[in-house]
Amino acid sequence: MKIRNINIYSFIKFFLVAGVLILFLGSFFKIYISVPNNLSIKIVFIILYLWFTMGININFIMPLIGLIDKEINKRKR
Repeated sequence: MKIRNINIYSFIKFFLVAGVLILFLGSFFKIYISVPNNLSIKIVFIILYLWFTMGININFIMPLIGLIDKEINKRKR
């Protein structure tokens, strides 16, 4: 039973991390293509996009992944 729960939590953690990465890259390229071809606008867009997405990941997603890690470690003992 313990091994089964560890696998489920590891599976959820993997898909959460992969989903964040796919959403980040997919959204970035979709919006980046629609930005006008002005170099300064594209640079500002890249900086702002990285700033906000890193803020979201650090403040919302990483604590969730940390909770899942704690649950995995608790189930291993």
